[in-house]
Amino acid sequence: MRVKLCAALVTLALLTPQPARAQAAAGDTLRAALAQSYLLVDRLVSTRAFTDDERAAINRAFDRTTFQFFGGQFAAAVSSLDSLARSLGATNDDMPLAPPAGEARFINGRAPSAVQKDLLATLATVDSTGNLQQAHASAVARAGLLTDVASRTRSIELMIDPRVHAAAITREVAELKAGRNPYAGRSGDWWRVFATDGNRKVAARVVVPPSSVERNTPAPLILALHGAGGDENMFVDAYGAGVLTRLADSLGAMIVSPLANGFTPAMFDTIVAAMSREYTIDAKRIYVVGHSMGAGLTASLANTRGVRIAAVASIAGGAPITAAGAPPALFITGTLDPVISAARVKSAADATRAAGQRMEYRELASEGHTLIVGRVLPDAIAWLFGRSL
Repeated sequence: MRVKLCAALVTLALLTPQPARAQAAAGDTLRAALAQSYLLVDRLVSTRAFTDDERAAINRAFDRTTFQFFGGQFAAAVSSLDSLARSLGATNDDMPLAPPAGEARFINGRAPSAVQKDLLATLATVDSTGNLQQAHASAVARAGLLTDVASRTRSIELMIDPRVHAAAITREVAELKAGRNPYAGRSGDWWRVFATDGNRKVAARVVVPPSSVERNTPAPLILALHGAGGDENMFVDAYGAGVLTRLADSLGAMIVSPLANGFTPAMFDTIVAAMSREYTIDAKRIYVVGHSMGAGLTASLANTRGVRIAAVASIAGGAPITAAGAPPALFITGTLDPVISAARVKSAADATRAAGQRMEYRELASEGHTLIVGRVLPDAIAWLFGRSL
């Protein structure tokens, strides 16, 4: 399943008049509108050329909405993003209008919850231990996405087409019942979970380009960690309109982008182990890239799991990497960043260098906190892939 957040979470925020939206939307609904507005701006910025001065102005305007978002001022943030989109030339025809969250959904006349109940009943009869443990946990979680009303805060529920998803998970359950892992060797883009010790489930988007499974050589693996306020879909569908997926395809690499909230080194171990069972992963070319909060987590993995990672890249964030055997590190920041200042990122880079670690520091004068990610990802990935264990 190839789900595109930009296609499913369309510009409802822009297409709906602000007064009407403000009256009808509160809490969860307004957060969904905020996501839609952000995605439109991200796409517009990623597909058009700007001078450095223009990018500086756009970054300043965008980063102001970041403070509104973290301050809980969702209506103000949506309004600011809508204004920015219009200033970038957005029209009501930029994206098709999708059914809004909150409407009942059906699968061939049946409620999704009824289909979910049947699938879960079948899965209850399937072995959930041994080599199929991870696959079973994913199938259960994927069946759980079949809700009668899509969540406005759990974006993956709004993104899926219930009928298409029900058909896919039905095939997956049949494979599991036959004792086969439906995800092993699979190419495409889908949502799944990884089960860690203590039975915690880590949601993730997995992207496996055909080029990564068709060649005869082991494939590189990219772990991508999003920033605070985002989720597992950010690196796949946003951050430069999903440029990371296109880069992975050109490189024959696989992507796992987990929900980064509370992400731990043990979760890294679980993901790498599961992917290594299901695919032929090149253990010498495992890379980690992170933004903001995810950049800090990237540094943590470099310090604790460095001997297993070929290189890391921290964008608009990070922390000192000082552990013996840590991988080469790239720090990238924007001079205009009002959230995690360039001085703070440079301090982390300097401390990394002072510890004798291999590192590189880059600062872009016209960039801020979030839009920088889409701009620098091509160079960051090229830098990572120039290194291996």
